[in-house]
Amino acid sequence: MGTVNRPFSPETLAERWGCSSEKIRRMYHEGSLTGFRLGKLIRIPAAEVERFECQNIDLSNTEEIGASPMTKRSEDVFASRLVRQTEGLPRLALATSGKPAPHQ
Repeated sequence: MGTVNRPFSPETLAERWGCSSEKIRRMYHEGSLTGFRLGKLIRIPAAEVERFECQNIDLSNTEEIGASPMTKRSEDVFASRLVRQTEGLPRLALATSGKPAPHQ
């Protein structure tokens, strides 16, 4: 099975973003971050954290920042998937018009 992205507490999200947990709680109450409550506890889903991070990224330095750590995929993984998907498939022959090829 895939990895489960657990929701963030205000404390863990504050540590990730380098701000105070009170700032995270304020953002939740203002509605700029959506989340849910478990009794008195506030939890912010990982998908919401990623949405917020992608929405508020400074596009002038995206090459230095790179992808979000939650969705970052290496090119090697992508290439290996392509190889696996194409292995074992029959090779297609080039279509001809039925006329013999001109001699050179």
